[in-house]
Amino acid sequence: MADADVRAATTLTEMMRRRADRSPDQQYFHLFDETVTYGKLWAQSARYAAGLARAGVGVGDKVCLIYPTCAEFFYTFFGALRLGAIPVPLYPTLGVEMTANIFRDSQAIAVATIGWFRTGVDESRALASNVRMVLEPSDLDVDTSSSPFVEVKAEDLAFLQYTSGSTGQPRGVMLTHANVVSTIHFMAEAAGLTADDRVVSWLPLYHDMGLIGCSFTPPLTATPLWLLPPDLRNPRQWLTLCTEVRATFTVSPDFGYRNCVRNVRDTTGIDLSSLKAALSGAEPVRTSTIAAFESHFGLERIVRPCYGLAEATLAVAIVPRGAPLRLDANRRFLSVGRPCRGVSVRILAPQDEAPNAERPMGEEGEICVKSPGVMKGYYNNPVATAKVLMPGGWLRTGDLGFVDAEGFLYITGRLKDLIILGGVNVLPADIEEVVDHIEGVRYSAAVGIDSERTGTQRLHVVAEVRSENASPDDYHGLVREITSRVHKARGHRPARVILVRSSTIPKTSSGKIQHSRLAQMIQEGELGERIVYGD
Repeated sequence: MADADVRAATTLTEMMRRRADRSPDQQYFHLFDETVTYGKLWAQSARYAAGLARAGVGVGDKVCLIYPTCAEFFYTFFGALRLGAIPVPLYPTLGVEMTANIFRDSQAIAVATIGWFRTGVDESRALASNVRMVLEPSDLDVDTSSSPFVEVKAEDLAFLQYTSGSTGQPRGVMLTHANVVSTIHFMAEAAGLTADDRVVSWLPLYHDMGLIGCSFTPPLTATPLWLLPPDLRNPRQWLTLCTEVRATFTVSPDFGYRNCVRNVRDTTGIDLSSLKAALSGAEPVRTSTIAAFESHFGLERIVRPCYGLAEATLAVAIVPRGAPLRLDANRRFLSVGRPCRGVSVRILAPQDEAPNAERPMGEEGEICVKSPGVMKGYYNNPVATAKVLMPGGWLRTGDLGFVDAEGFLYITGRLKDLIILGGVNVLPADIEEVVDHIEGVRYSAAVGIDSERTGTQRLHVVAEVRSENASPDDYHGLVREITSRVHKARGHRPARVILVRSSTIPKTSSGKIQHSRLAQMIQEGELGERIVYGD
């Protein structure tokens, strides 16, 4: 095989070095009218390594990266790896206090950023005494005559991937070079990625799907990549780029495909016939979304459900290209495919019920994963690590699901997001699927709020409205419609429906609804100023 030496690399640094040696003039990624080749990436990362070293960064030091989607992110990331330092990519607009918390938790000595985010970074740094310096590209891009290079081992820490915090405070997932390299190997295989593909991604570089899936896997297979910023004002930009470069592969959470159907009504000039696969993950994958997207753009068997998580270095299961979608026997849940090669899955009873008791085939329980991608642990947090890492290398994911007789995996929800109504478990996604299809609703979330009076939870539905200038009668009518449709479809009548403005429902950086945070906002009255109408 021509790229056998690249595939034989055991560290992310060495894989990129070998790719640059073998394919120096080949496109790594194209962004903002600039094409960055592997040769340029490797040369610039050497300059940034020299800049980091000059600033006092050394082996094992943590460097937080707060960048938009830009070439400098890659130069800094691989520059840090060349030094044996540990990059920590962060969400740029996480908030001053949360960013400072991660600065402290990661024990970072430096932050690399650009002018856009400098004010916020400085404010966060003021709250974290461990950060000794803030560096911008002008500080990092220096002469390479003394650029250091540190040989690292496969089991050495490659970087910290902070979780998106869908159920609590973000935690630093420790990923080794072996974790990352192993994962991109079986992920490329499961996704069917080759050098003949053309990948388009708008996913953020601070999230595992955008970073590991879309940015670190292509170099293994020499697949050219086109990047867009994640803050797309209109999803037409994404589809237009796919059309222009004849993309064969792209990725998005479910909401991205829904937004395309909702906001790209006129498909003139959009031709997605070159697509061979469009992965859908990071949040519940809906059959209705897949059907609507493929019908709207004239596609068939293109959107591929997948499942993964940061603690497993991303990939667990991917539906192969061209395979038919698979529903469970009750046609309620959509399979995310069989586990990838080298990945094992067990379904266990939740820890508070019967620790380590394995569920029978087809019965729902907590998904547990064993693979070369399972993290080393949460950085500086042995208590949290002990709760999820089990003997034998198994990881408790916190996700609910089941496996059918043929080994196909189905995701049903999150343990901590379950709503319990009169002793009946209700999945938020089941309620949200109904509400999101009601005219006038932009986006919705369902949560359970504990009631001391009833001794159980009460169902609350929060719906972002499409029009903020409707009449009170229209709002009354929408609340009644939501209540009626949910009761008719799911058998549960919401105790309260709250209509709010766009972008009120809290989400993680990857687009997942923060159900626990929303419940807290309702209980503490934080939605007060944003309520359009509540009943």
